[in-house]
Amino acid sequence: MVTPDRLTEGLVRDCELLMAARDALSGEGSKLDWNYYTNIERWDGVALGDTPLRVTKLDLAGRGLAGIIPPELGGLAELKYLSLRLNQLTGEIPAELGGLSNLGDLYLEGNQLTGEIPAELGNLSRLKILKLGGNQLTGEIPAELGNLSEVLWQLDLGGNQLTEEIPAELGNLWGLNRLHLDKNRLSGVLPLELANLKHLNNVRLGGGGNRLTGCAPPAWYDLNHDLESPITPCGDEELALPPPAPPLVPAPTPEALPAVTVLTCLDSTGLPNVASNPGLLVDCFTLSGVRKTLAGEGKELAWEYSVDIDQWPGVDLGGEPARVTRLRLEGMDLAGQVPPELARMDALRELNLGNNRLSGTIPYELSDLTQLEYLNLAGNELTGIIPPELGELAQLKVLDLADNRLTDEIPPELGSLTKLEILALRDNQLSGPIPARMANLEKVTRVRLDGGNSFTGGCLPAGWAKLRPDFLSGLGLPYCLDPFAPDPDAGPVIIAGYGIQPLPPQYVPPTTIGERLADLNQWVNTTTLPNLPEDAHNIFLQAGLQTGIAGIIVVALLCGSLLFNLARRDGGPVGPVECFAAAGTLMIVLHSNFEVFLFQSIYIVVWVFIGLGAGYAYTRRRESVAAAETAELPGRPAAATA
Repeated sequence: MVTPDRLTEGLVRDCELLMAARDALSGEGSKLDWNYYTNIERWDGVALGDTPLRVTKLDLAGRGLAGIIPPELGGLAELKYLSLRLNQLTGEIPAELGGLSNLGDLYLEGNQLTGEIPAELGNLSRLKILKLGGNQLTGEIPAELGNLSEVLWQLDLGGNQLTEEIPAELGNLWGLNRLHLDKNRLSGVLPLELANLKHLNNVRLGGGGNRLTGCAPPAWYDLNHDLESPITPCGDEELALPPPAPPLVPAPTPEALPAVTVLTCLDSTGLPNVASNPGLLVDCFTLSGVRKTLAGEGKELAWEYSVDIDQWPGVDLGGEPARVTRLRLEGMDLAGQVPPELARMDALRELNLGNNRLSGTIPYELSDLTQLEYLNLAGNELTGIIPPELGELAQLKVLDLADNRLTDEIPPELGSLTKLEILALRDNQLSGPIPARMANLEKVTRVRLDGGNSFTGGCLPAGWAKLRPDFLSGLGLPYCLDPFAPDPDAGPVIIAGYGIQPLPPQYVPPTTIGERLADLNQWVNTTTLPNLPEDAHNIFLQAGLQTGIAGIIVVALLCGSLLFNLARRDGGPVGPVECFAAAGTLMIVLHSNFEVFLFQSIYIVVWVFIGLGAGYAYTRRRESVAAAETAELPGRPAAATA
């Protein structure tokens, strides 16, 4: 099952677990082709990854499987993706699946599963998508699912036989994008805690035997929603009692801090008393409180009260009075999470946590750092979405979230970062179109969106064409054509693979030929064609050069040939010099302006015909003169005249 060059204990263990699960999964339905004589890399639905190699993906969707979900699958320690959707699987969801600590996607919908939802699924700290809809599951919705607050953004439990009330703990899923609880037998009052779900864009609570009452946040009624008829929009009074606030420890007052903190959480300049710099005291208390969260298990940051805060590793002070303005912890092998409490350090200008092993999600609370200019979380193991709230960091110049496991789309709110100079989102798992509002980032000098992302649709802002092409060409997206510079929020229209912005309302189509030529000329000189080796100006310049040179050569040959023949006929000294001098006047045709090129092309043709006409007239005139001279000199031989 495993070739010798890839033989590891972990991969062999995965093989044994899958072989033990094979017959249970297949049941009497379709058989899986897993066997001891075929390399595991060729098994249907099995994908390997990581170093050393392990089974990281199991996709058996729609294969007609009619068995049960074997508990052995819970032993695939490195499994990140499990899909058994759209089969005829029966039995219960094994609690052992709660041990898949690396699982990010779990699709079990569209089967005939029964029993209760295991509370152990609440242990899947990296789970982004949980779909159990379209089964025959019973019992309550486990409150433990509220523990998935870090990364979960899709929860689908619809189309089952779930009963009782919706647990208020689901209000902890602050990153949730989609919530489907429709077509069940739920009852009771809709928890007000669900008002915490600020990122929802799809809610389904109706249908089936649901008997829910109460009120829903008014914003839900603008979504693709399906709500029970007894549910009404919440009024201001009902929402005046909000659910529990985010788990941020309140900022301490100097009086509330221990005496040792008062004495030592000061910079080395020796501030005379606590009241003179309460902000620095809050910074000190905050860093002391989050050092274990940042460092993770088994590590310590050397931030001790016995040492002045300006001597703490990675901490820089600035301003008057002194505050923590820079936190630089790059490459310190931190293995914890990004603490939302850092948002209390409101003088922070630089936050650099790059190249560590931090996990979890990016806290939306970081948007409170209104002075932040530099945010680097690259090179970690962060998951979930890019919080749209980061678009509120009006002073931000550098945003580096590269080399993580971020998913979903680029939030359009990032287009509000008008001071941004560097944007790095490469090597994530982002998808969807490039938001049109990204065209507002007029100051960017470096953009990295390549790597593991798979963007679809839309176009790259036209202004990005001046940036390094090797960073953007691999995306397979064209640049937006923007001849009239409309509002970027209007969105692009895709025509034959090119994004052409719609005309603004004030645009009046041309009527006369002159206006049409002027309009065409403006378009040519303000447009850049995408995905070509040269921009539009260079292309038209090349066309003008080639056509102009060809025209000059043709005219010169015609003119030279004509004058040469005339010189032979007349015996005079006329040569091609005069002709080339005349042809030199055509050099203006090399101008890249399309309108000028058009008229000068016509000028070439007219000039050729004038030249030919003049030559013909000159020939007839010389013949007449020769005939007259012959008449006056009868003794001259005819051959000499010829």
